[in-house]
Amino acid sequence: METIESSLRMSALREAHVARTADMLAAAFSVDAAWCYLFPDAATRRAGLCDFFARNLRTHLPYACTYVALDADERPLATVTLRPPRGIHISLLTMLRRGLLPFAIAHGRAAVQRLLWLKKTYDALEAEAAAGDAHAYVHMMAVAPEYQGRGIGSRLLAEVLSAHASPSVVAQTVLTTHLERNVVFYRRHGFELSWQRTLEPPAGVPYTVWAMRRCGTVTVASAGPSLAAPAFAPAPERSVRSALAPWRTRRSSPCCCR
Repeated sequence: METIESSLRMSALREAHVARTADMLAAAFSVDAAWCYLFPDAATRRAGLCDFFARNLRTHLPYACTYVALDADERPLATVTLRPPRGIHISLLTMLRRGLLPFAIAHGRAAVQRLLWLKKTYDALEAEAAAGDAHAYVHMMAVAPEYQGRGIGSRLLAEVLSAHASPSVVAQTVLTTHLERNVVFYRRHGFELSWQRTLEPPAGVPYTVWAMRRCGTVTVASAGPSLAAPAFAPAPERSVRSALAPWRTRRSSPCCCR
């Protein structure tokens, strides 16, 4: 009998996957400290996160840097985004249309201020984790809650990292996470802990963030058939940055991993 694990295949995210993938991310991050700060009302958090992630995922679509593990019915069970070293180019119009304006209308001025604090903070954390050097960035990683603990996320991450290992282009990959158990998970994939610290968001609850870094190529064993990953779409030489967008150009949205 074919199992979920044996039928998995990896695909670059497509429009048909966005709604389910956004809902999966919202479910996974609904108790995450950073996202609880951005959406403090538990009653509306899931819907707010779902809309936020859907807009974020659609912004990344042209760059083929978000991946999903699909079951036999083409349902996403896990996802990860590996932002390329030179970032992604997003026009100011797109950032306003898909980012700040809808977010401000839906959630108000206070939420925009929280978002801008997260953006500024995680821009700085990412730069520090990479020591200012070229790097890829792992973010928006999640596994559907009902499929966690079955190795699906591990397979997806291992295949994505392996497919894009290219020391001549980038020698390191960095990430941040807010759960200590995730440090163990990422260590199995060759990441090393750079540092941990407590963040104190304005008018929010303090929480811990761990920064991790992976250098070179690490082979990670994974059960089941290999998942073939498409190559990154070429990134433009120049990036447009805006402090008013919830999506970064070189450093994408302020997401914790897993």
